[in-house]
Amino acid sequence: MAEGKVSYRAKNDTVCPICGYEFKREELLTGGGRMNAGELTDELHRVYLSTQKFGDVYPLIYPVSVCPHCWYAAYPRHFEELTAEEHSQIQDSIGKRKNMIKSLFKNLDFDKDRGLEEGISSYVLAAQCYEYRVPETNPTFYSGLSFIRGGWLAKDLHDLMPAENYDYMSRIFLRKASFYYGEVLEKDRNRTESIEDVPNHGPDIDNNFGYDGVLYLLGVLLLKYGQSDDSSRRISSLKEARSAVARIVGMGKSSKSKPSALLELGRELHKKIKKELEDITGGA
Repeated sequence: MAEGKVSYRAKNDTVCPICGYEFKREELLTGGGRMNAGELTDELHRVYLSTQKFGDVYPLIYPVSVCPHCWYAAYPRHFEELTAEEHSQIQDSIGKRKNMIKSLFKNLDFDKDRGLEEGISSYVLAAQCYEYRVPETNPTFYSGLSFIRGGWLAKDLHDLMPAENYDYMSRIFLRKASFYYGEVLEKDRNRTESIEDVPNHGPDIDNNFGYDGVLYLLGVLLLKYGQSDDSSRRISSLKEARSAVARIVGMGKSSKSKPSALLELGRELHKKIKKELEDITGGA
């Protein structure tokens, strides 16, 4: 039976800027064989393998700071500093935020060590709170990142509890992520939000795939989770995905900013998108 400790509490208190509640943030311990890295999926998600000492470890349940009292959530770099308008809107939405999350998970407790339910909820709460954040915080990007990570964790929860249909939750989150990643590129083009201001594009915690990673993710998310009910809209979605991925594979050479793993995944993805387009259109 796994018995190793995987997290600790920060020494200094974090003070919630919304309600004033003081708490000690939970952090992931690294080293000692806790992080048994497995494969990188086609969604740029690092799979971690279970170990006898530590069991299943989910590094993604920790990155978002959540106030255990009012459930205000944000990534650490944005948690403490808010404008007066942000503060007012997030404070006014406490009841809405709590009711929404309780409809998904009824027994959450962010004062205790996190599990998968708290991890998933932290990202959904973050996405909701970023609706009220100013453009300088890149709310669209962080909402998309939150939904893709929440979708991954929902898949993990489904693996543990397959009868509860958390795979459906995962698909909803990943579909939302595909929408937000498309919006990220649009807002970057019109300069209403600048993706260059994001220090780490992830999407997971072990690699920063940068701007090319965002392009790739838009492509893979649209292919796997995008519009599929209407053929004309599906074609439009796939063409958008193809265009995004073509910007990665077009140069054809790996570099520090474009690692070979991403380039190879991009080439394979481009082939899959092209084939489905040909299947739908008959090669037209």
